[in-house]
Amino acid sequence: MKNLIIAKRYAKALFNLAQDDGKVQQYGEELDGFVRLSGELPDLANAIENPLYTEAARKSVFQSVAGKMGLSPILKSFINLLIEKKRVQNIGEIADYYHKLIDEHANIARAQITAAVQLDENVIQEIAKTLETMTGKHIVVEFQQDANLIGGIVAKIGDVVLDGSVKRQILNFKETMKRGALG
Repeated sequence: MKNLIIAKRYAKALFNLAQDDGKVQQYGEELDGFVRLSGELPDLANAIENPLYTEAARKSVFQSVAGKMGLSPILKSFINLLIEKKRVQNIGEIADYYHKLIDEHANIARAQITAAVQLDENVIQEIAKTLETMTGKHIVVEFQQDANLIGGIVAKIGDVVLDGSVKRQILNFKETMKRGALG
């Protein structure tokens, strides 16, 4: 929970700076690039995150990497601040929340649609249009296939789950039978 609070605070600060500069997407891409590089090179992540190294050494390593990556001055300053405040290990969560802020600002919602069989792209787009009508937001769909559903679909947008699967209907029927509600 504490990491989420930290991530929100720093992501909001960077997002506000990005809005002022008109570089919301650019900063998001640069942040993603650094997070991806840190994930691919665990030794780099260790050199920047490990408090056993001096702050000056960690910043020096970061500066050389930032120069090669071509990071903007704002992002360099931002990550330097994370190093100073010993929050650089939270950069993945910060990047995730930063992208949520981008989506919120652009009125975009991400939906995970799961079905028992592979759905045609036209069907997925029809589902997306229906969800757009329900939410009032532009829907970006991530599709997954799950044979355990038996049939039907499950759509998840944030914390809201719309379960139209046959599996759910069978479970509901089973619960109704247990209660003796069927005449």
